[in-house]
Amino acid sequence: MKKKESKTERKTQKRAKQMLLKLRDHVINEIAEKRKMESSDLKNEIGDFYDSADEERNRQLSHLISDRDREKLFEIDEALQRIEEGTYGTCEECDKKILETRLRVMPFARLCIACQSDWEKKGEKSRRSEEEAFYRDLNFPDFFEEGEE
Repeated sequence: MKKKESKTERKTQKRAKQMLLKLRDHVINEIAEKRKMESSDLKNEIGDFYDSADEERNRQLSHLISDRDREKLFEIDEALQRIEEGTYGTCEECDKKILETRLRVMPFARLCIACQSDWEKKGEKSRRSEEEAFYRDLNFPDFFEEGEE
């Protein structure tokens, strides 16, 4: 029975690797296309102040998207590395198998659904704590003192 499981795992990893490589190529092509569009937009830029502000906003949005693309590429490369190491499909937190359905939807998943949920909850709590600490440390003027109008 273990042999069959091993073949299934290899088959799953092979499919995942193919999917990740296609996804990687797709992201790289998207980045290249965005760069071409940006460079052609810069060549054609002539306009007034409002056009310049709009172009700057578009460039900032493009950089934000580029950061997301870089993060995707990083996640894909990490997943490909896990395939090579033989750890692909194993949760990095609890060492249990990640469901194949999850890997089909998110082939670069590092955590099982339960651990991902816990991680997100912890992250939300820490963000809230950081925000609360920030506001506690602010020194507000005496807006709330009684008797002032």
